[in-house]
Formats: sequence, structure tokens, C-alpha cells
Amino acid sequence: MLNIIIIAVGKLDTNYWSSAFQEYYKRLKNSAKITTHTINEITTNKNIAINLKLEAIKINLLLDKYHDYQSFLLDLNGDLITSEELAKIIITNQNFHQGKLLFIIGSSNGVATEIKNNSKIRKLAFGRITLLHQLAQVILIEQLYRAVQIINNKPYHK
Repeated sequence: MLNIIIIAVGKLDTNYWSSAFQEYYKRLKNSAKITTHTINEITTNKNIAINLKLEAIKINLLLDKYHDYQSFLLDLNGDLITSEELAKIIITNQNFHQGKLLFIIGSSNGVATEIKNNSKIRKLAFGRITLLHQLAQVILIEQLYRAVQIINNKPYHK
């Protein structure tokens, strides 16, 4: 069984985001244990870099806790991947990391440079468009569900 951690800065603040996320969470629960960690977006400082640094402290604490997980950052400039490629990433992870995957979704301001430059974190992109961070959470869990369906040769992904 997959063990997936999602670290998201900013919560799903409306019912439609939460409902969509919960629908795919429910669909995945037989194939994966999914744990979400929501970090409150920090907006107290006028200096965005300081806010991102404070969020990075919290992200790094979770990265330390899940140090044996393969980590990915959803990033506009990351490697563009298809659903089939995500399925291959999951298969490879199962072989070499016991199905332990960790995904990071930054705030509306992104993530601190130290997170982006962390060589242990692979950057992935679902396209070159900017997404609301709430929408990115929904797309991530839907793509994880789609990848599992691809792995299991189910018709959903077509």
C-alpha cells in the first residue's frame, strides 16, 4: 500500500475544494494511506521572503519527520509530467522507497528558496500555468488517483 504525505501551505477554504479533495481521498483510501499536513499561510509580514522563510521552517520540520520518503515539490518550473509518468514514478517509488511519497504544495506566494533548492526534493509541474494552491491540492490528489488507476489497468484514466 502506498503511504502518501501531502504538505500544503494554506487550507482548502471553501466547500467545493474540500468536497473535491475528499472525493478523491475516499477513492484512494483502499490503495493508499494519505496523510495531509496543512500549514497556515503566513501573511503577517510585509516582506514575503520572511513569510516564506517562516513557512519553510514548518515544512522542514515535516521533511525531517518523513526523512525516508521520496519528496516532490509542485513547482511551476518543475519537470513536466504526464499522468502515465506519475504512475511510473509511483511504481519506481514502490520498488525503492516502499511506496513512501511526500508532496509539497506552497502558498499563494510559493515556497522559500531553500525548499526549492533542496537537492533531495524533485520538482514536478502539472503544466506551465499558475494554479491556486487549493486547486493544486485537488489536482494532485486526482492525479494520484488517476496514476493508481493506470497502474491497476482500470479505465478511469482514459
